[in-house]
Amino acid sequence: MRITERVVDFTKLASEQKHRFFATMLAFDQQIFPNSTPDEIYDLVHDIDAVSVQVVHYYHQDKLIGQNVIPILKLFLQDKPIFVLSSRAGILPAYRKRNKALNTAIRVAINYRIRYPWIPLWFVPTVIQPKIYTLFASRSQNFFPRKGRRIPEEYLQVLDMIQRRKNEVQKRREDIFVHPSVMPQTTPADLRRLRNKATPHINFFTQHVPDYFAGMGLMCVCKLDLKTISEAIFNLWLDRHVY
Repeated sequence: MRITERVVDFTKLASEQKHRFFATMLAFDQQIFPNSTPDEIYDLVHDIDAVSVQVVHYYHQDKLIGQNVIPILKLFLQDKPIFVLSSRAGILPAYRKRNKALNTAIRVAINYRIRYPWIPLWFVPTVIQPKIYTLFASRSQNFFPRKGRRIPEEYLQVLDMIQRRKNEVQKRREDIFVHPSVMPQTTPADLRRLRNKATPHINFFTQHVPDYFAGMGLMCVCKLDLKTISEAIFNLWLDRHVY
């Protein structure tokens, strides 16, 4: 099954193009997140601190089957610039299990590391399901929070800075921040498959976010330096999971 990608930087579009493209983004997003509102996508792509909003559309035989919205913010930590990227991804059920969202995030990270080698780059997503947490945590030892590892102080500073930009954040542990998030459409079969699995990553997520099924998301953080990016690529290539 050949899946192609088309990438658009939303910030580079003219006003009329933005209106049309936003309508396409919103229509697809609501297929994956039926309880989402237009304001959620609007705030994502119009963040005042965004220097780029990479929108990746995945196609199979000219049919739009997936979307990954990756805002890249330029912020300041202790008066020094940093880039912070996040991701809101959704793939139609028949086309999942291909790591498309992770592969895209890695590619965007590599491009920014090459273009801006002296500005630290961070990945700070809000993870809304155990399987998504597993996807990221199993490919890098430096994806936090995680079982058995204390989060480094620098990581905690970035996480703390981003949580202040969110609404209704709950602090459940020094390095555990959660906040309400929109859930994707989930079937009873999906929940049954999850209950039949018990990995360290799934157990860690469900222990600290037992209310994820009610729409609570876990804030995570990963510094995207060359070592971490290389580790993730290597583990993906070998299909190796780390704990």
